[in-house]
Amino acid sequence: MRALMSQPSAWVKLREASATRQLVAVLVLLAIGLSAAFLLTPSRFTPAIPGDDALGAIYTGTLKANRAYDIVDPETTTAKRDDAARSVLPVYDYDGGSVELLQERVRQAFAEGRAAVEEWKRLNPGKAQRVASAQLDRARSAQRRRPPAEEGELLRFLGERRDEFWKTLQAVIDEEDYLELARTGFDPAVERAGARLAGLAGAGFTVAERGLLAADRERGIIVRTLPADPVRLGGGPYVAAPPEKAVRDIERIRDLAQLREGVERLAIEQLTEVPPGVRRALAQVVRRSLRPNLAFNDAETRRRQEEQRAQVKDVVVQVARGEKIIGDGEQVNKTHLLIFHALRAAGRASDAEQVRWGGGLFAALICTAMFGYGRRNMRKFRLRSRDGVLLATVLILQLLLVRGSLWGVDAVHDLVRDQFSPRLADALSAAVPFALGSLLVRFLLESQAALLWTAAFAPLCGLLMGGALQPTVMALVGGIVAADSIGHAGSRAAVFRAGLWTGAANAVVLGAWSLFQGRFFTLDAAAAMGFGLLGGALVVPVLAFVLSPLFEVTFGYVTDIQLLKLASFNRPILKDLIVQAPGTYHHGIIIGQLVDAAAREIGANPLLSRVGAYYHDIGKGRNPLYFGENQKGDNRHDQLTPAMSCAIIKRHVSEGVEIGLQAKLPRQVIDFIPQHHGTRLIGFFFHRAREDAERLGQPPPPEADYRYAGQKPQTREAALVMIADMVVATSRNLTSMAPEKLRALVDHAVQSIVAEGQLDECEITLRDLDRMAQSFARTLQTIWSARADLPPGVATGQRPAVLRVLEPPDLKRA
Repeated sequence: MRALMSQPSAWVKLREASATRQLVAVLVLLAIGLSAAFLLTPSRFTPAIPGDDALGAIYTGTLKANRAYDIVDPETTTAKRDDAARSVLPVYDYDGGSVELLQERVRQAFAEGRAAVEEWKRLNPGKAQRVASAQLDRARSAQRRRPPAEEGELLRFLGERRDEFWKTLQAVIDEEDYLELARTGFDPAVERAGARLAGLAGAGFTVAERGLLAADRERGIIVRTLPADPVRLGGGPYVAAPPEKAVRDIERIRDLAQLREGVERLAIEQLTEVPPGVRRALAQVVRRSLRPNLAFNDAETRRRQEEQRAQVKDVVVQVARGEKIIGDGEQVNKTHLLIFHALRAAGRASDAEQVRWGGGLFAALICTAMFGYGRRNMRKFRLRSRDGVLLATVLILQLLLVRGSLWGVDAVHDLVRDQFSPRLADALSAAVPFALGSLLVRFLLESQAALLWTAAFAPLCGLLMGGALQPTVMALVGGIVAADSIGHAGSRAAVFRAGLWTGAANAVVLGAWSLFQGRFFTLDAAAAMGFGLLGGALVVPVLAFVLSPLFEVTFGYVTDIQLLKLASFNRPILKDLIVQAPGTYHHGIIIGQLVDAAAREIGANPLLSRVGAYYHDIGKGRNPLYFGENQKGDNRHDQLTPAMSCAIIKRHVSEGVEIGLQAKLPRQVIDFIPQHHGTRLIGFFFHRAREDAERLGQPPPPEADYRYAGQKPQTREAALVMIADMVVATSRNLTSMAPEKLRALVDHAVQSIVAEGQLDECEITLRDLDRMAQSFARTLQTIWSARADLPPGVATGQRPAVLRVLEPPDLKRA
């Protein structure tokens, strides 16, 4: 039996050796990388895709989308943008001050002419007087008289100033028309008639060539009125431009040739008070001075066209996961080729080995980063080699499960679509159990391992789904909720409650995603949320019940559901123990109460601690009367040597392990049997043996012969049972159960065990020990308070029965 006890210790040492752990870590990463290389690469699962030369060919077989695609159609996008650009009306700029400018030039030209007349009069005052008299006589007489010679001299002088007149007018008129205006002396009345004719002729829109408007005759144009320029108008007030407007009646717009043709007719109709010769001259002045006031703005038109183009979004061809792209016998068209390009871009070439190994490296890097961070920064995250293998196995199986689920969805997609509804078919993928692995890891390990596992799996899941963000978020959020909800589930109902919370989280993620896409109030969103709820609430718990026993058997883990069964007092081992060793039985029950409360305080597993307390002394059932809590009278150790008594005491550990193995108790529970004693010294018999040796003059006995074989506590739960066992053993010596006395008792037990180095191999902190001591003291005080409930007739100084159950073996009685 001693060999039986030494085997687990040797195996643990080998298993926990640094080189062994490193080798296991490398093998685990290699397994993850190899699996990911064949699971994550889309090209491994993409059918043969036709090339560009297949346009017009007949396709054989059926090709479905391996994931959802949003494919930009550049040809259709360009066509729509061109249509949007063509819908922009051409922009023309209208010179709002053109009429005023024309009138101002006429006025300035006449003013220049009058200034020339005044200059000649100053130079020739006598001649000027005779010319004025002759003009007055002609005006009074109805007879036509010959003009004096001085008037001809004046006309010649003004003729020399003709170029200045043209320059100011910015137009060249005939000599005869100029002289006609000169004979009037550039009369202000004639000037006003000319300005009025210019205003009438320049009103309306005028372009240089009507042929430019032919293409816009049906649509119309946009006219922007430019503000009047104060500088051009001789410092006049600034005229703001009115808003632009659309002009649909293109026929109303004249070109310059049409406008000039109508000036003489307009002069005859409007300038009846002006002599015919002067009227003709004014018509020529206005006709030659007219300019187009409407000009095409090419830069502004192009700018607006580009703005309109930019407002047209890319035309996207949406292909749902599992949707049929092309069926058997269909002809390949341009849309098919567009989708084929996207499939090839996503799946790459099927012979691109670097893509395959890139997926494996991607998975290995994520796992290394996540779990390396946890090992260095999370105090409670300490993976054993077995745990690492479990996490890798769950990761690979979860990826296989997702891949298989997607294959199943693809297989039934068309059937569901044809028999029920396309919406149901498209929403089937929401029921994939993304959160199963997170739930299983938390079910078997600690919360830190589940969190990091989920963080590593989520991006791999997204890559498996073709790089989509939605399944990544579902795997992350759903996995965290599943791990948080499952906790230390102690019943099947608790697992289903965790599944219900997971399904609700899936539905919320899908709802938020639909809201983000602007399609929340649709039947598609409702169907996806329904399947997400169903997958989490039903599929995940059912698969958890199927797979968790396999992991328990394969890796030697024990779940809280199994522990609950072991905690039942109807278990055969406990029923035998209460008959054969009732004191030991009650001793375990009291320790179970202590460690259950303390485990909750420090975040350990309270159920595992309590079950370990129940079974930690089952070996005493073989020889119950050699242990003080079961003795009624005589102490059998009085007739034995210290060495023999020590052997019997130590033997209850090996016999307990043997009983546990025969009863097929989980290894985690059996470990409490040797670890709750660790390598502590059996002090009473060692000191008695040393006294006997001194009395007989013999050398002192080896201390190692009086120590338990161990091993020391490896878990916080085992450490709790060790400390609780000592606390209960020493509590019988107290005469007062005051809180300060109980706390001092617990602190002494903790200090003794720590001083012996019994807690060196378990991950329990000083903070944990302090909180555990507080919990032990409170629980003992609660038990002591039962004294107030003693029935009448019990002596005041008599210890309550519940505490007498606590009493350990009397050191004097072994």
